Amino acid sequence: MSSQWWIRGALLLLLVFIMVPCVSGWTMSSWSQSPSGTELLPGTTVTADYSLHFDSWMTGSTFNNDNSLTMFTDLKDPRWTVTRVEPMDDQPSVVEQIAVRQGAQVRLDGWTLSYSRKRFDVTVRLTGTVPEQPGTITVVKLQELDESANPVSGTLIKKEVRVPLPDPEPVAVAQVTPDLTPAEIIVITPEPTVVESVTIPTTKVLYSQGPEPVLVAGVLAGFICIAAVVRRRE
Repeated sequence: MSSQWWIRGALLLLLVFIMVPCVSGWTMSSWSQSPSGTELLPGTTVTADYSLHFDSWMTGSTFNNDNSLTMFTDLKDPRWTVTRVEPMDDQPSVVEQIAVRQGAQVRLDGWTLSYSRKRFDVTVRLTGTVPEQPGTITVVKLQELDESANPVSGTLIKKEVRVPLPDPEPVAVAQVTPDLTPAEIIVITPEPTVVESVTIPTTKVLYSQGPEPVLVAGVLAGFICIAAVVRRRE
């Protein structure tokens, strides 16, 4: 009886593996962003470090060989560094750099990620600059695509931040100068106040009266008399 139970259990497990399509066994295991926060100012330099864990223990394969893994960002001047780290029993981990890219998107093929009876981590470092566009931007978006480049359900991972509106610049108030023609320009020049000075003489002027009229008449009469005497003697 017990042997029949084990046979039925094995057949049921095999049927489950046949009916369930092969899926990838990867998850995001870590995420860090510098500077942190959900809101970043335009022009800020951002560094994102994250790790993806691939394990074939549950699915039989770390990744579907026909699929691909795409990584996308809205950051300006992005640079990606992708490294695979495989832990070894009683030995140092095997570290291999599998991609160094500059661009908005990086695509990893299935043959790079697909292994059976393995487990490893893919570490990614992304650097870029926050664009000058207010609203929500994507720092990192991960999506597994099938052989027809269609998104695989349940594999979308997205990290977003918000870019605030810039502060309004102060409005400068221009001074208005009236445009007057030369005939309309009136120039007012104040006249200086002149104080008239009065000169006071320091020397007293003395005035003498002329000879009296009586004295003059007497002198003339005497002169006439003398002239008459002189004529008689001649």
